[in-house]
Amino acid sequence: MSDSTPGDQQNVETSHGRSFQQGDHTYALPTDNGEHSRLDLQHEAVRIMLEGRLYQTPELVRQALAQAEDGTINILDVGAGSGRWAIEMSEEFADAKVLGIDLALPSVLSDTTRSLPSNCSFRVLDVNQDLAKLDLTFNVIHTRFVEPGINDTDLFFYDVARLLRPEGALLLVGANAQIVDDQGKVFPLHKPGEVGTLPAEASLLEEVSVGPPAFMPWMGDMHYDGAEAMSFNLVSMLESNPNYSRINVSEMFVPIGPWLSEMTEAQRKLSEIMQKNLLLLLPAFKAIMLRDGGFPSEFAENLFEGSRKEIEELPPAVRGYANFVFVTAVRSDMPWVPRTQPWQEPPGYDVYDYIIRPL
Repeated sequence: MSDSTPGDQQNVETSHGRSFQQGDHTYALPTDNGEHSRLDLQHEAVRIMLEGRLYQTPELVRQALAQAEDGTINILDVGAGSGRWAIEMSEEFADAKVLGIDLALPSVLSDTTRSLPSNCSFRVLDVNQDLAKLDLTFNVIHTRFVEPGINDTDLFFYDVARLLRPEGALLLVGANAQIVDDQGKVFPLHKPGEVGTLPAEASLLEEVSVGPPAFMPWMGDMHYDGAEAMSFNLVSMLESNPNYSRINVSEMFVPIGPWLSEMTEAQRKLSEIMQKNLLLLLPAFKAIMLRDGGFPSEFAENLFEGSRKEIEELPPAVRGYANFVFVTAVRSDMPWVPRTQPWQEPPGYDVYDYIIRPL
């Protein structure tokens, strides 16, 4: 079952073999079948982090779903991607109506061999401008890695609060787009020839300032234009928002590749998935570079190949981790309060504690 309109797919354009949001590139990554396959793999990784569950804090979710209005239970997945989370939630909670929204419909809808649960539907909506089109209130609203495509994350949280029922739950999974060390610090940039620069980078980028390893600078530069979009500020935004209470946050650092000497079976599987996930991201980054960066195709191909080798190398020259952030918040039972002023960076905040500092 899907809910769509005749113009659903008109916001997609093709560039260098990949499909992207048309015109507005706020969300940089593709919206095609290849990306949906990667998101399926990423979904498996998050489930491992959550010990097999679809969501953090199960008791909070159960309480939120008990807050039915007229016997109806509604769940919203913002940035539904491949649709896996929405579909599996509709299977777990058969009495709930689950709606997934994104810039493009999930590719699973075109798979004639699969049938969706009758309580699951999808719509094409842009969270930056279309949330007001939703005329429902929801017990649970879930977002996963959507902050890179949101123009104003603080305002987004106000819009989400308007859609949440009192005592409803916001479930958020975010990530720092930069690769970090085992202390959670991003790797610094180095000019070619300086200590810490990998030989592959110097040969690939010549006089271009790069950092270890070559793929790391891509990840922040392509997704984040400002501090308001970074995962580490999500809690600060929610805490300053009068519509939320009981905010909880946890972090997890996952190695990029199975290079730790001692790992459980689950940890090894997770690190292998993260390695494969990065490898699947590289072709998308290459297409973005060719579309937006004005880079010669040979340069992009060389960087792509150098990055692939760095990710696959075991043991790696630079032992990097992905930093995941899990946040929950509860909608207060007070009337919704609109935003009166934009979020302000907290005292002592330095964005370069979390993204690569330019040379």
